[in-house]
Amino acid sequence: MITTRNVVLAAIAGIVGCIANSIAITAALGAPLMPLILSPGREFFSILFAMLLIPIFARMQGAAAWITGIVVLDAIASLSAKLVFGAGAPWSLVLIFNGIYAIAAVAVYAFGRERTHTARA
Repeated sequence: MITTRNVVLAAIAGIVGCIANSIAITAALGAPLMPLILSPGREFFSILFAMLLIPIFARMQGAAAWITGIVVLDAIASLSAKLVFGAGAPWSLVLIFNGIYAIAAVAVYAFGRERTHTARA
């Protein structure tokens, strides 16, 4: 369900995911932290990709939504990093670092989203 709350939460989830990804890259590779966090392009696409969590969690529940969200965000972020932005790191590192983004974004969204109340028979 698309609500203002879920859209804002997905944006926050994207930002938190980008920050987690930036911290992981800095810790593992020694890259400067603040340029990664404050990169407008990284933040924009992190937020854009996190918007996919709204329909994923609206159509799925529980572990299926979590797993689908993590896989989709990791795959899309990794594909864009390699094919659009030309990331020079090996695929394995790109998938690991974007997996950190995906896990953080899904966790923030899943715990804060507005749930729909459905009657069970």
